Amino acid sequence: MVEAKTTRAVRLAALARYFTAFADPAAPVGLCSPQAAPADNFSPATFLPNDEVQRFVADCYTHGWVLDGFDWAAWAQTPKAQRLRDDPTALARASERQLARLLTTVIRQDRFVEGALAAAFASGLISGILRRAGALSEAASQGDE
Repeated sequence: MVEAKTTRAVRLAALARYFTAFADPAAPVGLCSPQAAPADNFSPATFLPNDEVQRFVADCYTHGWVLDGFDWAAWAQTPKAQRLRDDPTALARASERQLARLLTTVIRQDRFVEGALAAAFASGLISGILRRAGALSEAASQGDE
């Protein structure tokens, strides 16, 4: 049982440690760079995340915040997902599982929708997730599960 608590504490702390870096939704998280294309063709911009964002995403994978076998695209359309995404009060009460689902959705969506991750930072969704992870981490370290 101690190992499960340690793993949970480490997992939460790994996420919560990014709160300070990403607390300000206006803080730069990367560069938006237009792709070269012939004059008569449209070419969308490419988002290039900065080093801190790249470490954050890697840590999300390393610590199990990006879920395998989860239908994130379908879940993102549910009222519960939309409420967690759009309502800071709901996000402030989210479970660890819900945080993992949100992170999985945002990180995987970015592979298909250029800038989805940048938009999640700009909207304050990521800082809200990190704030909640910090609260859960503090509660776990105090034994208030």
